[in-house]
Amino acid sequence: MKHHLHTKSSITCSDCGHTSDETMPLDACVYLYECKSCQKLMTPDSGDCCIFCSRGSHPCPTSQRESRAYRVMPSASLLTDSTVNTAQAS
Repeated sequence: MKHHLHTKSSITCSDCGHTSDETMPLDACVYLYECKSCQKLMTPDSGDCCIFCSRGSHPCPTSQRESRAYRVMPSASLLTDSTVNTAQAS
């Protein structure tokens, strides 16, 4: 099943509230962003990889991919000692 990857995001300034529609890079994180209205230089919140994850309407493509990857992985409780031992023996 193929998921839609959002490549556009609206960034909202933490100072003046101005919103700007931006195209996100597919393979990089944007760490610094200057508000087009008040020129405040914004950085990501602690724990976020980029400005889109902190101030955007959609997280960056890298975070979107990681989020989807974790959703389809089996939970650790599904692994038993025998499956771990079998995998290690291979």
